[in-house]
Amino acid sequence: MKSPCIDLDCIQCCKNTKMILSEKDIDRIQSLGFSYEFFININNGWLELKNKNGICVFNNIRKCIIYENRPEGCELYPLIYNNDNKCTIFDEECPHQSKFLISESLKNKLYNLVTRVFYERYKRMNNDKD
Repeated sequence: MKSPCIDLDCIQCCKNTKMILSEKDIDRIQSLGFSYEFFININNGWLELKNKNGICVFNNIRKCIIYENRPEGCELYPLIYNNDNKCTIFDEECPHQSKFLISESLKNKLYNLVTRVFYERYKRMNNDKD
């Protein structure tokens, strides 16, 4: 099984996404030829994937057109970070979460990603005040 998302033709996570992007994600996606303005929404200092008509701009209604280069948060989904409890959890909105195997390594990868995007936002927010 390549991915439950692909095998089950599921795009639930692409609907009304608020996926936070890292600078690494942005660089990788821009290297594919997409402009910053095309795929980034800025929300209180967070850089999020844009939606068009309620779906991620990279989803063509059937699949992700940048799947092999998708953001790290998308790769780790349905594992998400619960900021209130400071822990990783499954997103209860994922209809196929039971089909995913989550290891400590993936939890650590998500924690490192969260730490990085918080730091990147902190730098952006503080540079704006200068």
